[in-house]
Parts: sequence; C-alpha cells; structure tokens
Amino acid sequence: MSIETLRMNHGYLEGVGRLRLHYRTWEAHESLAALVLVHGLFEHSGRYEEFGEFMGGHRFSTFALDLRGHGVSEGRRGHTPRFDVLLQDLDRFRREVQGLVPVGLPLFLVAHSLGGLIGLRYLEEYDATMAGAVITAPWLGTAVRIPRWQILAANVLNRILPAFPFPHHIDADELTHDAERAANYREDPLIHGTITPRMFMETASAIDLALRRGDRIGVPVLFLLAGDDRLVDTPRSLAFARSLQASQVTIDVLDGHYHEVLQEHGRAAVMAEIRDWIMDQLD
Repeated sequence: MSIETLRMNHGYLEGVGRLRLHYRTWEAHESLAALVLVHGLFEHSGRYEEFGEFMGGHRFSTFALDLRGHGVSEGRRGHTPRFDVLLQDLDRFRREVQGLVPVGLPLFLVAHSLGGLIGLRYLEEYDATMAGAVITAPWLGTAVRIPRWQILAANVLNRILPAFPFPHHIDADELTHDAERAANYREDPLIHGTITPRMFMETASAIDLALRRGDRIGVPVLFLLAGDDRLVDTPRSLAFARSLQASQVTIDVLDGHYHEVLQEHGRAAVMAEIRDWIMDQLD
C-alpha cells in the first residue's frame, strides 16, 4: 500500500475538564487493526509520522493522541492535576477511535516512555477492549537515581505550588544515535521541556502502582526495551515484564539502542517487529 492511499488527518476530542485534545490519524484502506498510540513526556504525536505511514502500508491504521499539555493539545505544559486524568483522557480517546473504525476492528495500544506508564496503568485499571499492547521503553524508573533532596523539594512544592513549571533538559543525543533525528528533536517547536511538581509526584505514585498491579494485565503485551537507555531504568522494566502473568508476554531488549527505539537507526527493524507481532495476534 502506498502512502497516497492513506488518509492522514487531524482530529480533536474533549478531555477531562473540557480540555481540547488533539490527535493525528494515518488511516489505511480496509484496515486489519487500529493502533492507539500514546507518546512520551515533552513530545507529541507528529513525531510518529514515519511509524503511522509504515503501519498504514501494512493495513494497520494509527491514531496518535497529543497528551494534555503536549503538542497541539490544550493544557499547562508538563502538568496534570492527577495521573488518573491521563488514564481518563486515554479512555476517551480509545472510545473516539472505536467510533471512527468499523465495528469489531481489533484495537492495539502502542505506548512509549511516559506513554508506556500511562498504557500499563490503563491496562491495569480499565476493562477496555484491547487485543494487545506494544510498550516501548516504559517509564518505570529513571536510569539515574534522583537525589533525595529533589524528591523532598518536589513533595513540598506539590503542596504549595503544584503547577509551577520547572525546566527539565533532555540531551537529544541520548535519545537516539541518529544525529538527524536528534537535531529534529532540538528544533521542534512543539516539544517543550517543563514538568510541574504535581506531574512529578503523580508519576512517581503511578510507577509504584504499576509495579504492584501488573497481575491485572490480561492482554498480550510486546515489550521493546532499549538496551542502552540513558533515561529510564531498563532492568526494572525487564523485571516487571518478566513478572507478568498475562496470556502472552514477549520481551525484546534491543542491544545498543537509546531510549527512543522508534527514532533510532534500527527503527525499520523495530517497526517490522511490531507489525509481525500484531499480525501474530490476529491469526
């Protein structure tokens, strides 16, 4: 299927608190499945254009949400009043996608980094109709230990200035070995670099819950973990994935890959692995 046969579009839905949330679509003709994609912290859905086009070429339609406070969506940058709000937004988006595709079309969750944490918590808490999930480099811990004083400071600020924006620098060269993709990240006007104390503390609580409630996940899951991740704790994600009692768990640690496995030099092979795994679930 050529790119010309894809329907590439933008849409909006109402999130929690009547926030206007933006999403992008790459819809294939006679789709075999729909992919509900959730991006990572600071980034946005537009960075998954190549992924959407690749999957569309194999008759998988991709629907990618801009999280609240990210991309074109409304909301304070890098902030959420509660982590559960992100799960509720995702559930609204999942229902939006179900209304856009033929009845009965299988839905798969594809979620990266912060999106991976959101996706795992969603699978643990929501009895949604998902045929499976692809989780890449989930944020289940940081690669470098956060100093205790920073955690204490964030806890104090969470009570008195919960939405105060703090700059958080990510070295784009530690996201991917692809210099062009790293440069694109630095120059992207839709990428922000702030996180609020409330977001930080809510994420920490969500990580703790995710690690304790993995037994609630009952759908097949493909974990793609970066072997040389400089941002999140790959060994912790690996231990979590191995602990799951889901009907089918597939784990691949991608040797030498930095955090953004879908922006790396080897991304074509990673996308093909995702395609093949989804096809196996449909058989």
